[in-house]
Amino acid sequence: MDEFTLREELLKGEDSTRQFKRQIDTQDRLAAEIVAFLNTRGGRIFVGVEDDGTISGIAPEDQGRNLENLISNTCSDSVNPPCGVLTFNLNTKDGMVMVIEVPDGAEQVYQDARKVIWQKKGADKRKVTSVSELKRMFRETHIEYADQQGVPGTTVDDLNLNLLKPYYSEKSRSGPLSDDEEERERQLRGLYLMKGERLTLTAVLLFGKSPSLVLPDFVTKLVWFKGTEITGNEYRDSRRLEGTLQDQYEQAMLFFKRWNSKIQSGDSFNSSGTFEIPMFVFEEILVNAYIHRDYYKPGSVRIHVFDDRIEIISPGSLPNSLTSEDALKGLGTERNHRLAYFAYDLMNYKSARSGLLRAAKAVPGIQLQNNIEQEEVTVTIPL
Repeated sequence: MDEFTLREELLKGEDSTRQFKRQIDTQDRLAAEIVAFLNTRGGRIFVGVEDDGTISGIAPEDQGRNLENLISNTCSDSVNPPCGVLTFNLNTKDGMVMVIEVPDGAEQVYQDARKVIWQKKGADKRKVTSVSELKRMFRETHIEYADQQGVPGTTVDDLNLNLLKPYYSEKSRSGPLSDDEEERERQLRGLYLMKGERLTLTAVLLFGKSPSLVLPDFVTKLVWFKGTEITGNEYRDSRRLEGTLQDQYEQAMLFFKRWNSKIQSGDSFNSSGTFEIPMFVFEEILVNAYIHRDYYKPGSVRIHVFDDRIEIISPGSLPNSLTSEDALKGLGTERNHRLAYFAYDLMNYKSARSGLLRAAKAVPGIQLQNNIEQEEVTVTIPL
């Protein structure tokens, strides 16, 4: 990083990846900042910079080994488990700036010397105190993927074999699904459709007899509002889409096909019409909402239709260090590997990560908002 790049970064202001510090006051305060970054995808601390992004420079007495030793001691003594950071100094015409690069601590949950767990909240940080949030953090750091977890109260009897058998026969190289119970359960465990004696989340969502009874949170709620505000009292349609993910997907697509107004594509009154929004745009965004949502977070996929836009909202913020810009460019990681594996055949999911990119090219103005505080992702399609 040179001075020009540094000043470009500072012009962007503080957010969940950048923190400005005039100086480092105490080891405890530095530890809290580092822990917050470690637990929230990493970031940079710029020392010698005012809150407004102007460079004030590091005081001469803090330059050199004094500051380096403070950072080293903080990482080894005041962060648990100990971590490593990178530091480098930049001399500018306004003074020296030290940049502390904190990595993404995705494989651990970090706390400071007082056993406080911090996370970034925009430009600030917050204490993590919710039991459910702590559980989710620990699950994620131990790579316990939600779609591979057993669903309490389920057994192999909750499977809809009429759905599973044709799929298994077509895809398996070892023959059809066995009629022998023990052998069939072994086959299901091999596909991560069973864990112990329970069906996995993937099995219930894709091949369950009554997914919405077992997992009532994981449905789709669709509301077609009158006007442009969610606070309006009137709506044109309201539906709760239930069943397997394939069922919910097909019901949502049927709604969009009926809703999608047609415009004349030619000069003749009798010329064939074209959809205002290409149907593949809805396909790509819906499949992403179902496959990449955070299944550790209770809640429904929500579809809000307004006069000027459509919003498709999925629970959970973007994983790891992924940004809204990255997602729209087709970059990213799969959060639910087994769901993605089956969805390739069941829900038109191509796993090429180009769906949102193609949708954004087809409909200029599509936006993706990663709301970290509310833990949800909203894709907005303008009309």
